[in-house]
Amino acid sequence: MKNKYIINAFAALLLMIGLTSCDNRELVQVDNSAAPIAMDLSAEHIFLDKNYPDNPALNVSWTQAAYTVPVEVNYKIEASKDKDFKTPYVLGTVAQSLRTATYTVSQLNTAAQTIGLTKNIEGKMFLRVISALGANQIKAVSNVTTVNVTPYALEYPNFFLVGAASYVGWNSGVAQALYKMDNFSYIYTYLSQESFRFLGQQAWSPINYSIDNPGTDAASRYFKQTSANIVFSDRENMKFTGAAGIYKIEINADGAVQSLNATASPLGFEYPNLYVVGSLNGWNAANAIPMTRKSEGVFELTTTLGANTEMKFLGQQAFASLEWGNILKNNNGNSGFLGPKEDNSNIVFNGNGGSYKITVNLKAGTYTIE
Repeated sequence: MKNKYIINAFAALLLMIGLTSCDNRELVQVDNSAAPIAMDLSAEHIFLDKNYPDNPALNVSWTQAAYTVPVEVNYKIEASKDKDFKTPYVLGTVAQSLRTATYTVSQLNTAAQTIGLTKNIEGKMFLRVISALGANQIKAVSNVTTVNVTPYALEYPNFFLVGAASYVGWNSGVAQALYKMDNFSYIYTYLSQESFRFLGQQAWSPINYSIDNPGTDAASRYFKQTSANIVFSDRENMKFTGAAGIYKIEINADGAVQSLNATASPLGFEYPNLYVVGSLNGWNAANAIPMTRKSEGVFELTTTLGANTEMKFLGQQAFASLEWGNILKNNNGNSGFLGPKEDNSNIVFNGNGGSYKITVNLKAGTYTIE
């Protein structure tokens, strides 16, 4: 019995020692002891040739960031037009403690123009490397180095609208093209409270564009900013949440922006009458030429058109609120896209004096002359 008491007392003593050890245990603290240093760039002057977009253009390498205990380090490579990196552009990220990164002609050109370098003119690009642990913890910034880059004009993507929210539904073969001007793309067209996305071609593959959201397929994440009426829908699509009607869709494909906005148009699409006015009738709105209504929002007229014929479409035989022309202000031409009053210009068509059929689709936001 005495031995039993001795054993129990010894066990209690061990337990007390263990608890004391737990209370006084030391936490392992990780600190950065040296920033990563961008040691080498593969070139000082780079002329970017758009004929070889996939060729290597620049290799960046740096020394390892040192931490007080062995840890896996992630690196982010940033570019900027100024040495203070007021608006940095992320060239890329490197994980698993790698310390080198190579960028193609196309990647470096996108970076150069995004930070504001001028096409076909050599400009200075500032570079730096930022090290971090895990989810951007314990950051350290390298020294800054430079490379002189001559970028070429960026070619911005084409966008085609498709989906239940759109005028064409889920038919990729007739997905609606947008009017492109530099980095902006536009269309005035019908949207309803359904899902949609953009394609890079009138087919489902290879390119799809959707909202930049963790739930979206990685290859389709594109739009960094959207208007409040456009939200995540599923892994492939966005959803439009506004009231059904005609909206101005505007995309800014600038690499630093990549925004998508849908703004309600002042005009609808279902009107009983549509007329043509312009140089073919002396711009006499009171005698504007009536078109034939073919279906909801669709009108046609067959008439003779000569060289440099200018015209617009009216919803009444007067210059009033119901007016459509070539999309955007100060943009005379023959784009095939409609813009409402206050956001249109004259349609200019070079006919040969023969007979042409004019078709207007107010719901799709398009017109054709053929």
